[in-house]
Amino acid sequence: MENDPDRIGLSRRELERELQWILRSPPSDPQALVRLFTEAVVTLLDKNNAAIARALSEREQGD
Repeated sequence: MENDPDRIGLSRRELERELQWILRSPPSDPQALVRLFTEAVVTLLDKNNAAIARALSEREQGD
């Protein structure tokens, strides 16, 4: 994660990298692609929520 004490959550670049990794070998079947895209969105949300929770926890401990 990039070091910016004011930022909460993943940066745009971090989200882009995660998505590129998830979609590194997309399926040719349209239905499978929809499932993969759905999984990608959920994964990105989970990772961003975890990053938000970490940042908030660090801020609380710093007070």
